[in-house]
Amino acid sequence: MRFSSRPWLALTLAALPGAASAWIYPEHRDIAVAGVQKLPPAERAAFDALWGEARKALPERLCPSPSEGDQGTKPTCLDFAAVPAMSGDHSCSPKEVAEQTLPSDWILDVARVAAETQVALDKARDRNQSLNAIATSNLALQAADPAYVSRAGANNAHFLLPRVNNDGAAYTRNAVKEGAPLNALGMYLQYHMAALELAQRYATTPPPPGERPAAALRILVTEGYALHWLEDIYAAGHVVGTWGSDAWRKGTHDYYNEFGYDGVTWGGEAIILFGDSFMRDADRLRASDAVKRSLEQLVSALRPGDDLGVLAIGFGRPAAQIFGFDSCREEVQPSVAGADGLARHFTPMIQAMPVPGRGEGDVHLPRFREELGPFIGAFASATGNIGWGGFGTDTAQFFGSLSAGVRLGFGAESLTGSVGTGLAFVDAGITMQSAQTESCDAGPACSVLGSSAFFPRVPARTGLRLGIRMPFYLIPFDMLLLGPVLAVASPSALSSVGVAAASGGLIPFERSFGIGIGTLQFVAGREVDAVLYGYLSDVVVLTPVGPPPDPESAFGAAQLKSISLSFPILEWTPFRTFATQLVFATVVQFGFGVEIPFTSPVVFPEGYGNATLSPSYNFYLRGQFDGRYFFGSRDDLVAPR
Repeated sequence: MRFSSRPWLALTLAALPGAASAWIYPEHRDIAVAGVQKLPPAERAAFDALWGEARKALPERLCPSPSEGDQGTKPTCLDFAAVPAMSGDHSCSPKEVAEQTLPSDWILDVARVAAETQVALDKARDRNQSLNAIATSNLALQAADPAYVSRAGANNAHFLLPRVNNDGAAYTRNAVKEGAPLNALGMYLQYHMAALELAQRYATTPPPPGERPAAALRILVTEGYALHWLEDIYAAGHVVGTWGSDAWRKGTHDYYNEFGYDGVTWGGEAIILFGDSFMRDADRLRASDAVKRSLEQLVSALRPGDDLGVLAIGFGRPAAQIFGFDSCREEVQPSVAGADGLARHFTPMIQAMPVPGRGEGDVHLPRFREELGPFIGAFASATGNIGWGGFGTDTAQFFGSLSAGVRLGFGAESLTGSVGTGLAFVDAGITMQSAQTESCDAGPACSVLGSSAFFPRVPARTGLRLGIRMPFYLIPFDMLLLGPVLAVASPSALSSVGVAAASGGLIPFERSFGIGIGTLQFVAGREVDAVLYGYLSDVVVLTPVGPPPDPESAFGAAQLKSISLSFPILEWTPFRTFATQLVFATVVQFGFGVEIPFTSPVVFPEGYGNATLSPSYNFYLRGQFDGRYFFGSRDDLVAPR
């Protein structure tokens, strides 16, 4: 998917800037493999011959066959079927595919990750395992292709335009006309017609023998790039999720991709579609039929005087320009001419395409929101601690606390693919801590405290709580510095670093995993809260106050001011639900804490100055209830005009 690039998204370092298209890489390739294999014998022979010529341009990288089938989890070459998979997501133009992506070393790593992803999805026994596999794949693709997330789109090119009526021919003209928003059908026709023009010129004015491999490669890469958008047309989320704000568009896209869309084709056939990562056999069959028809037109254009090939030469911008047309950055369809002549060639293909949903202000399908954007929230927690050290004792102490407060933050868990990883917030509240007592059986303190410990070492107290949760790239809270610097120096680097941080860090051990009963995440360094004691009310502690020549006079009362820091280490979210704009979750955290005393004057007996107090330490287990309300309008309640 491609989403609008917004500075506030980048600066919060939580948004994933559109790196996934309608089908994931292995699905795109599977569709193309099936399409090539469906070609009739004569067309297949001509296509294989063109591929054989193109292969001479990159003999070490391109496979002997344009459709290699199952290559296992360690592909050593790339076939034609891989070109639609790498187009749009791992490149921004056919020119980039031919000159940069195909010759690169990293594209084989991308192919390997894609194959491993498909194996993981095939092995997944439930939804949690499928979602874990998808999240793992996104992180691995970012590692294999460093520019993966920086190809942020300024457009909705992977989506179909919403329809305004039930006229398929008029819809096609609107999709391809000059100035229309970039869209999947318009992009397919632009790149496909450019490929046909290149094929017709290749046939009518054959290049010199030394230039034929490069010319053949340009034809096939341009057609492969076109097929990416053609395949996108058959993904459920890209049929219905076209309009609205980022959060609603992505939520609608994801819902229908996973749970399916019951619709019809322009020809009136009832169909059920699925999408990204959830492709069914029927989806593959339907999309590969379209690929077959497109390749048949390409092969036909290799014959001089082919009707559609001749039409393609005058269709719009010269093929040389479309070869470099940037699908990631451009926003509107380029100029066209003779679009009315397309009907007799493309009507059967259009008739088999799904009818897209209607747009904003019209009668539309139910829409769904994702947890994306700024929110305000509230929390309440109960914590149990076991502590030691500090305030003159090494005896283990058990105590607890209650906290409540408000939060302001940004959520992007739906973009990172794992709960909690894309969450950032600041919070403020109140903490009420129980008294810290200790048993007293022997020693100089007992004569002061008494064996019943009637006087607690630290009394019950109330403090001001402040907290922050922030994804980090390499070291905790480094994004507070890296974010502003990269926003100015290199927005593309900010995009890459930001999504890596939000997804678990450079070494992504801090991403969450579904475990059947909620999610589990390692969060060390990602979150910290501080409680200031002694500022809302006085806290008086019993503590050693001087040298002990007389043990009984060595104890006194000091006015304690301190800061208590808590660092969660492991986080378990057993329950979490999201309804339109509201998240409610229960969270269990295990962590480590330290309380650091500030200057603490002795108030009794007089004349002792400040008490010497040492830090105290604790481990804790915290149960917490979180509620978050995401700002924004209700796209699901947009009434028809």
